[in-house]
Amino acid sequence: LISLLDESVAKLEGVTKNPGLGDEGLGELEKITRGPLAVDITMPLTSGNVDTVIGLREKVASMWLGWATDGSHTHKPGAPVNSQYVYDTKYKQNCYGALLDTYVGFFGQADGEKLAAADSGPLDEAYVGGGS
Repeated sequence: LISLLDESVAKLEGVTKNPGLGDEGLGELEKITRGPLAVDITMPLTSGNVDTVIGLREKVASMWLGWATDGSHTHKPGAPVNSQYVYDTKYKQNCYGALLDTYVGFFGQADGEKLAAADSGPLDEAYVGGGS
């Protein structure tokens, strides 16, 4: 995956690398939600760059879907699933906060809020079992 990312970035025209994970200019939410494989670059809008990004996204999505649909990664019933929902929900909330600042800066308040919500994903519905 790392070599795929590196090769894809090398194909892009006019790339400027943006601050990395350790950069003090990043907000707190952005620091905690960026993964170790985050790619943060600025580049001109060219058909070649768009094609490269589309190709990369398709390859990474295919890799993820292959992993996610592999039967060896299914959840076991009970607490592990509930614990994962708790983690995922908090992570999505943090992602929304980190994406909100960026998207509002690019697209304005109303569209930035919509894009941040769409990109961070829906939150899980509340647990309404007997322990609630």
